[in-house]
Amino acid sequence: MDKVKYRDILKLKEYRKLIASSIVNRFGDSVDAIAFTWLVYMVTGSASWSAIIYALNQLPTVLLQPFAGALVERMNKKKIMVAADLIRGFIIVAVACLYKANGSVSPWVLVAMTLIISSVEAFGMPAGSAFVPLVLEKKYYSHGISLNSTVSNIMQLVGTACAGIIIGLGGIEAAMFVDAATFFISSFFKISIKVKESIKPVNEENSFGVKAYFEDLKGGFKYVATKKVVLNCCILAMLANATVVPINALQSPMAVEIFGQGSEFLSAMGIALIIGMAIGSIITPRLMEKFKERPLIVFFGILFGIIYGLYTLGTYTRGNIIAAYSLNIVCALIMGISVSVISRIFTIQFMNSVENEYMARAASILSSTSSSATPIVSALVSLLAKFIPVTTLFIISSSICVIIFAFMGIAKVKFSEDEEKIEKKAHLMIELVDDFK
Repeated sequence: MDKVKYRDILKLKEYRKLIASSIVNRFGDSVDAIAFTWLVYMVTGSASWSAIIYALNQLPTVLLQPFAGALVERMNKKKIMVAADLIRGFIIVAVACLYKANGSVSPWVLVAMTLIISSVEAFGMPAGSAFVPLVLEKKYYSHGISLNSTVSNIMQLVGTACAGIIIGLGGIEAAMFVDAATFFISSFFKISIKVKESIKPVNEENSFGVKAYFEDLKGGFKYVATKKVVLNCCILAMLANATVVPINALQSPMAVEIFGQGSEFLSAMGIALIIGMAIGSIITPRLMEKFKERPLIVFFGILFGIIYGLYTLGTYTRGNIIAAYSLNIVCALIMGISVSVISRIFTIQFMNSVENEYMARAASILSSTSSSATPIVSALVSLLAKFIPVTTLFIISSSICVIIFAFMGIAKVKFSEDEEKIEKKAHLMIELVDDFK
């Protein structure tokens, strides 16, 4: 088989449209991320509120996605993706108009916005995962997924760089309007994608009733439980996500309390993180050609944990803006590379391991499982942030992260179907030898 190259992916017209949709979405999200994070902290003035809203953002993913995945498999994926974009766009417009009219919003409005949008995403995410195999052949997964991630990260870099300008010229509501507009544009690209979907027919013999739904739901969980590679990805993703809650939920408090900096510090962090993620996306296919999946995951996981802890050195840079920004940018860059490599390997191995008919259910279970610990840990962080300095929370999380990935290496956890097949063949040979004896 000829070696796949990035230019081969660019020849796929329908996948180019999907990439264009991701690019537009990522630009809007990057603008909104800075604005929303800062808005929450400015409105509440509380690290605890930041952690609470971050937890609520993950809650629908945990509670709804496993059930949404089973529903999505019986529905038109493209229509769900388009509807999800439109609903999110209108919700953001409504909140932006409310903020523009009153000059502020209640924290409870932010909570409601977060829950509604996250609930819609609980349906959009499994639909998107199940839609990729419809426009991309399996042999293109590695380079296709990496290319999509790379160009999206580049656009996220542009969005992050523009966020400060947009907020400075038009205020936070302007950033929210930009985010809403990108959802509408993204829906247009998705509508234009021409693809044939195979949807289970609804008739007397194959009705989509309560019984059929729960059979699909049960089948999805059983499938994931028997797929060792997918199950391992679910467990590790859950543990890894739990350890990064403090740095995700407490970015604004970190900038203020550890480094003594303002919102511009978050923009610099975001830019460096995105550049690192883009680099990670580009090098992942090459790394996977030279090294096994597990050593790569373990190495970059431990590296991430170590760099995570180095952020606490920011207390020594107070009063020295050059030192503060240098530490911030270097750490964010390395963390971005590490996160990108690990997540790309997870995604590629997941796509390679799961059959198309189970993709929506398996993807929703993976997302739900990986996020399941986040609300609990966020609530715990919210409580601890009242009594424990942010630096201490970072050190604890950094240590746990290193331990988790080191254990994965020592225990030789499998993240490739090839390893699983080799192990099964080895067990079969042992059984044959025993039978012969």
